[in-house]
Amino acid sequence: AMLLNKLYILWHFWRAFFAPAEIYMKILILMRHGQAEPYAETDAQRALTPAGRDKAAATARTLQKAGYKPAVLLCSPLLRARQTAQTAGDILGLAPQAAEELDGRLSAKGLIDFAVQQLQKADCVMLVGHNPNCSIAAGILREEYTPFEAGTAAVFDMTDPQTPKFLPTENK
Repeated sequence: AMLLNKLYILWHFWRAFFAPAEIYMKILILMRHGQAEPYAETDAQRALTPAGRDKAAATARTLQKAGYKPAVLLCSPLLRARQTAQTAGDILGLAPQAAEELDGRLSAKGLIDFAVQQLQKADCVMLVGHNPNCSIAAGILREEYTPFEAGTAAVFDMTDPQTPKFLPTENK
């Protein structure tokens, strides 16, 4: 029992002072769907354009190069978001799962709350959604509104959801 107690203390000492911070970070990757066709029978059926697929793939490669490894990839059930998530997922090695919460009807605050819930289940979560709530949510998290270009992503350290930190997407 004494040996286990000492190992426990050593583990916590090592974790507190020497473990890489990434091990304990909660990372949110918020991605807006890629450029979509302007018209379809319904809004939900609008497909990605070739440029939209290319931009989504480039964004996923940038995230991969920067070392981000999402454990979960959730997307809006609308076609353009599913195609964006599939394109990114193929590069990142993830199968996207549709989530009704990402269909664009949640407020930006609702989107952030949904993200925080997902981060209780996994350390790195990628969400693919729509504007305006992606732009507004990213603006709230950054404390600075910046329009979210189609097919791009913003990365946040959400370890403490009260003080999110905007992270670079260049090599970490």
